[in-house]
Amino acid sequence: MQTEYEEEKPKNIDYQAQNEEIKKKLVEFEDHIDMYRASLNSEGIWLFLATLGCWSVNHAPSQILAFSITFILFTYRIALKFSDTRLFSTKTKELEELIKRKLEDPDTQKARLFDLHQIKVIKLASKNHLKSVSIFLLCYFFLITTVWHFI
Repeated sequence: MQTEYEEEKPKNIDYQAQNEEIKKKLVEFEDHIDMYRASLNSEGIWLFLATLGCWSVNHAPSQILAFSITFILFTYRIALKFSDTRLFSTKTKELEELIKRKLEDPDTQKARLFDLHQIKVIKLASKNHLKSVSIFLLCYFFLITTVWHFI
């Protein structure tokens, strides 16, 4: 015969496992944000070099062809790197719903919602975003400027 304590123990273990699973998902989400931005910066450097290569061609139709191929290649490369194409805001909402659904203890739920809020405030803030992808933005600005000049 099980005592009252023994009956609650599996629920507590299951609850702790759910809490740990959600913590893991939050860390994975944070890592995904960092990896996405680092990858954008890396692609930005290659885009800059490819742009220089495209415009070094003297024949105008060849420049357009080179630019078109470069655009297709970089779009393809970025698409390959990211199998999960949902927006960060969508992922944030999904994590918030998961926390509210799986964690019944109000204190634990508040703690995980606070962790998610910290990710939004620190990692997804516009200022942080602009700083963390500045290389990509600079290279993209160079591309747009050169295309504008070409037209």
